Amino acid sequence: MYALRGVYDGRQVRVLPSEPLPRVNREVMVAIVFWEDLTTDHAARSQYEIARRMRAARETMPPLPMSVKDLVEDGRER
Repeated sequence: MYALRGVYDGRQVRVLPSEPLPRVNREVMVAIVFWEDLTTDHAARSQYEIARRMRAARETMPPLPMSVKDLVEDGRER
């Protein structure tokens, strides 16, 4: 038995690029198992957690030395 990790986008299942595929010369039975049931509540909590981590990372960064507009203008002059 082989276990391969993949991604389901709502239409098809694709194997992750890093997963080695076995060579098969015949038809084989396949069982697709979804390990986690993503409910709306879980998805909302996940988005909240991502936003919380992004805000925390932003707080650790020093402020920019100039405005974004000035940075863009400075980049165009180079």
